[in-house]
Amino acid sequence: MDSTQLRELANVTSNTLQRYLHDQDNWKTSKKTRDVLVENKHSSISGNEHGHVYRAQCEFNCPKDILYKYMYPIGGSGSDLRKKWDKDISDIQLLAQIAPDLSVNMVRTNSAAMGMIYPREYVDLMLDVQGEDFMGFHAVSIDYPAQPPDPKFVRGWNHPCGFFCHDIPGQPGRTKFVLVVQTDIKGNLPRSLVDSAIPGAVAGLCNNLRQMLKKDGHLTR
Repeated sequence: MDSTQLRELANVTSNTLQRYLHDQDNWKTSKKTRDVLVENKHSSISGNEHGHVYRAQCEFNCPKDILYKYMYPIGGSGSDLRKKWDKDISDIQLLAQIAPDLSVNMVRTNSAAMGMIYPREYVDLMLDVQGEDFMGFHAVSIDYPAQPPDPKFVRGWNHPCGFFCHDIPGQPGRTKFVLVVQTDIKGNLPRSLVDSAIPGAVAGLCNNLRQMLKKDGHLTR
């Protein structure tokens, strides 16, 4: 795909994420803790009709730009904070900078379940989205011949996914965090096993982020 096609795909992906953000229909609670709500619904995305989309929501007592920096998913020095606390990630690489707000990146994950789940790699088109009251990244996997699959990893596929950091009206310095996950990890794992594991993994990511923000002194309470 050329840069125009990549931009069009990024815009379609971002519009899909906006719909997930505001959609209130047919979500089912997957996991609920004191701090995190994880919901799911059947996906309507082509290629993932038999899968689910997951939406996690929680709030943080810190400004949105701090949260954004800790979630920053682009390879290079900017991703150092993300790798500091997200222990599922082994590597983040910037493969191509298409525009200041648009890039192609590769994320590699560690193995899991005592090695029973092989490490994964994802090559994603990522769009940096920012507005007056929100910041975030929206992503979708693409075929990228310049980065062929590494045989030491299983090449997974992310359908439209990403995160939002939103100001909460009337509560200065407090941020609503929304994370959308819609992934096909490939390999030979039963879909039922993957579906049962994702809610806990998503809630765990939110909790690990909270613990690191506390440790670094960014949460007011």
